[in-house]
Amino acid sequence: MLDTRQLEVLVEIARTGSYTAAAASLGYTQPAVSYQMRRLQQAVGAPLVARTGRGLRLTQTGQALVRHADVIFSALRAADQDIAARVARGGGLVRVAAFQSGCTALLPQVLGRLRAHHPDVRVTVVQAEPVEARRMIRAGEADLGLLCNWANESLPEGESAMLRVPLMSDRRCVVMRRDHPLADRETIHLSELAEHDWVMESFRDRFTAACTSLGFEPRISATVDDTRTIQVLVAAGLGISLMSELTLRYTTDPELVHRPLRDWPARRTYALLWPDMADVTAVAMVLRELRGAAHALRAVDGPSGTHDPGGPDTPDGLDGPDDAGGSGG
Repeated sequence: MLDTRQLEVLVEIARTGSYTAAAASLGYTQPAVSYQMRRLQQAVGAPLVARTGRGLRLTQTGQALVRHADVIFSALRAADQDIAARVARGGGLVRVAAFQSGCTALLPQVLGRLRAHHPDVRVTVVQAEPVEARRMIRAGEADLGLLCNWANESLPEGESAMLRVPLMSDRRCVVMRRDHPLADRETIHLSELAEHDWVMESFRDRFTAACTSLGFEPRISATVDDTRTIQVLVAAGLGISLMSELTLRYTTDPELVHRPLRDWPARRTYALLWPDMADVTAVAMVLRELRGAAHALRAVDGPSGTHDPGGPDTPDGLDGPDDAGGSGG
C-alpha cells in the first residue's frame, strides 16, 4: 500500500527539482526526505528519480506515479470538502482561480446568485492567467479554474486527467476611437493595421507572430496589463488595441468602438477542475452558476457575439443550464 506522506514528498521533489528544496517546502529535514524516498522506491520496486549532474529528474515510473498522486490528492481534497459541506448543511468554501475578463464578466453574476440562493457557499477568487490557474488546480491551491485558450490550440499540457466544462467562445476585436477611419467597418483584417500604433498587453506573442507573418512589425506605443487603462490610452489617441468581446461586454469606454478581427481564431472559455471535485456540493453549485452566467451572455449577444462552444468536452450530468431549475450552470 502506498503511503500518502511519501507520495507528497515525491510530488514536491517533482515540483522543486531537488531533495533540499522539497524538504524546505514541506518543513522536513533533508535526511527525512531522503528516508521517505528510499521507503517509497522500496515499496514500488523501481527507481523513481535519477541524478543528472547537480539536479534530479524523474524516471518514467516516477512520472507515472506523480500523475497518480495528483489524482489521489484530488480525491482526498474532494472528500474533505464534501464532508465539510455536509456538516455545514450544503455550505462550504470554493477557491476559484480565473483570468481577468472571466473575473469581470462572469463571476459577478455567479457570486450574486450564490449570495441570493446559496448564502452558505463561500467563494474566494484569485485572478490568474490560464497557465498559473492550471498549476494552482493541479497543486490543490484552487478547487475550480476559469480558463481560456484559442480554438485552434490542442489540449493544454496537464489537462488530460482533468474535467473541462465548456462555457462559451468569444472573438478578438480591434478597439479604436469613434473617429478612426476604420470605425464604420463591420470587421477588420490585421493586415489593414500595419501602419498603426498599438496599446497592448505584455502577453502578446501570438499577436506579434501574426504581424510578422503578414510582413510588418507592430509599433508598440504602450504595454499595459489592465483593460481599463488600455481603453483610457486608446481613447487618448495613443494607439489602437485588441481585446476580447467578453472584456468589452461590460467595460467599453463610450469614446471607443470595437470591431471583430477577421480570420482570427475564437477564444474558448471553460471551467477546469479535478473530476472528484464536481461531486462536492459547493463546487457543483459554483459550476452550475458559471454555466448559467455563460448561457445568459450567449442569449443576450446572440449568434453574432459570444456563443455556445458545444463540443465533446461537456461532461455527462452537466449538459446544460436548463436542467438546473432556472438557476443556471
